[in-house]
Amino acid sequence: MAQRRSLVLRVIYALCLLGATYNHWVEIFQHGLFWDHGGFPRASTTFWTTLAVLDPTAAILLFWRPNVGVAATAAIIVADVVHNVWIEANYFPPLLHGLAGAPQVIAQIAFMVFVLITAPLAWATSRQVVG
Repeated sequence: MAQRRSLVLRVIYALCLLGATYNHWVEIFQHGLFWDHGGFPRASTTFWTTLAVLDPTAAILLFWRPNVGVAATAAIIVADVVHNVWIEANYFPPLLHGLAGAPQVIAQIAFMVFVLITAPLAWATSRQVVG
């Protein structure tokens, strides 16, 4: 039962990561690797572009090395939310008003909370490999 629950959670994480991957790659194809997203700092735009590789890597790790994948997923979403909330606070103040106009950031926060709450259940108690 615990292994099945872990697998179901990891599938949910992977689907969310792959959805984000799709969004990042669409932006890359539409605007190029070095798009400044409308004038944001280079470090921020590099971070967003890097997610096009980090997100699918974490999705793969969720099944190849489950515990590494769970840890990577948690680290990625926490970093993404912290970064994006910082962007909202600095570029679209006041923060709560900026967040109200940014449903994608609200969705990221919800996913982060979900991952942080469920990560202990997704953590594999024994090495689980799919495939």
